[in-house]
Amino acid sequence: MTDVKVLAVDERDSNWEMSDPRFRVYLHGSGPSSTGGWTATYDITGADVLHVIDWAQRQAEDSVTYAIALVHDDRAHEQFSPGRGRGLIWLLGMDGNEVPASRRGTQTQQRMLGRRREPVGIPLADRMPQRAPSVAPEVINRLNRAQPPR
Repeated sequence: MTDVKVLAVDERDSNWEMSDPRFRVYLHGSGPSSTGGWTATYDITGADVLHVIDWAQRQAEDSVTYAIALVHDDRAHEQFSPGRGRGLIWLLGMDGNEVPASRRGTQTQQRMLGRRREPVGIPLADRMPQRAPSVAPEVINRLNRAQPPR
C-alpha cells in the first residue's frame, strides 16, 4: 500500500452532505485462495459503516468473503443516461468476481480473504443491533457449496 496519501484540506470545500446512506453488501461464495464465486447482495439503510461491517462479518463468518460499497444515486447522470445514475463507491473490498487489473486490486482481494481469519474489530457500542435481519442460512450454505463462475 505504497500509494497511500494523507493530505491536509479545508473542511469547507464540500458543498453537500448525506445523513441517510445506503450501503451495499456483497457476500461472495469464494474459494480458499480466491474471492470469486456466487454472490448474494443486500442493501442496508439506517446504519453507519461500523454497523454494516459488523453485520457483513457476522453473515460471512469464516467461510465467505464480503465487500461493502456506498450506493450513490447521481441525479445529473440519471438525467443524461436514464436508468444509469446509480453507482457504487467501494468502502471495504471490491467486486470479488473482478479480475484485479493492478497490484492494488490484488492486495485488496488478499485482504478480503484475510478477514475470514482475522475480522475487523468492532467495539460493542458500534455493533449492529441483534434485532437486525440476518441472511437466511440456506443462502450462506449455497454460497459455500457454489463453484466460482467461469
